[in-house]
Amino acid sequence: MIEDRKVLLKLNKCLEKSQSVATITIIRVEGSTPRGVGSSMLVDGDGNILEGTIGGGVLEQKARKDAINCIKENKSSLIDYNLDRDSKTGNILPMACGGKVSLFIKVYNSREKLILAGAGHVAERIAKMANILGYSISVLDNREERVNEQLFPQVENLILGNIVENLKKMDIDNNTFVIIVTHGHKYDQDVLEVVLKSRARYIGMIGSKNKVKTTFNNLLEKGCSKEELSKVYSPIGLDLGGETPEEIALSIMAEIQAVKYGKDVPHLYKSRWEF
Repeated sequence: MIEDRKVLLKLNKCLEKSQSVATITIIRVEGSTPRGVGSSMLVDGDGNILEGTIGGGVLEQKARKDAINCIKENKSSLIDYNLDRDSKTGNILPMACGGKVSLFIKVYNSREKLILAGAGHVAERIAKMANILGYSISVLDNREERVNEQLFPQVENLILGNIVENLKKMDIDNNTFVIIVTHGHKYDQDVLEVVLKSRARYIGMIGSKNKVKTTFNNLLEKGCSKEELSKVYSPIGLDLGGETPEEIALSIMAEIQAVKYGKDVPHLYKSRWEF
């Protein structure tokens, strides 16, 4: 009972901080197992145990790895484990217990974060759509006339100043989507260089094929790898047609939703040159 309360208290603190975590609970056992039904623990997105235990050892280690994937995919899961190392069937773990355990991994993902590097007309429209979809939005720009509540009434974090330096101070995790739509090619490149090595779930940069080619070549010369650049969605958005800020914003947010849910869609970046 005390252990359960500790897990719940720690979970509540994590939710207050908008930290992505998962509870792992034994819901069914058969035969000899390390712990009984109801035993639980709380882990973060890296698999670190924040509170509780389900018995330690190989089972706990495997459950932590499975929880990392569940958090990454934002999908709760019921998983059966066979603890008989001599068995020929099931999800076998090298243990001598001989029993079977069913675990329920319940994901509590933080609210998705959307970072808009740039506060232009396209960013305005993106922010409106992202707000409807429930994202926590941050807008960064160095133009005082653009960073204000009149243009972005629905944005939680309006950050005025050097975009690159302010980005370096932000927590960009695997639940963060970054859209690069600044007012200059040089700014876009500088921002991209900063976020390339981050854990962002999505990095998109606006621009033509020629701009993308120039930017990527510049970053390759500066030491960025092809592997890092290959994860950038640029040209940004889906091939929906249209050229107005509203249509471009729709294309970008549609791409982000597709990435979020793992859908195969007509990305514009697939038409860029091979590098």
